[in-house]
Amino acid sequence: MFEASTIFLNMNWWMDKLGMTGSRLQLYNACTLLFLYLTVRLIFGVYMSYRLFSDLSANGSSMPIALRYFYRVANYSIILLSYYWFYLMIAAVRKRFAPSKTSKATKTE
Repeated sequence: MFEASTIFLNMNWWMDKLGMTGSRLQLYNACTLLFLYLTVRLIFGVYMSYRLFSDLSANGSSMPIALRYFYRVANYSIILLSYYWFYLMIAAVRKRFAPSKTSKATKTE
């Protein structure tokens, strides 16, 4: 489930290799990629992490406390990385599809 956006990332890479960089198809693909990444990794992933840790603490798990803390630190690290990657993906889309300064200058003339 967490890898639902990977196919769109791969499609984006292939579009770059096939010379379709900046096309409408790549824009639609990037929007789909961002939407899936946001919903699956950031929203659903954080919710499922919350459910996991609340279930572990509510059931009085026999898991050693050190292991529980290790899982929490590892999970929070992955969540923080996911938010950082999402920021980088948005920056890449904005950079790739931003109107160039030369096209703005020709439109005003």
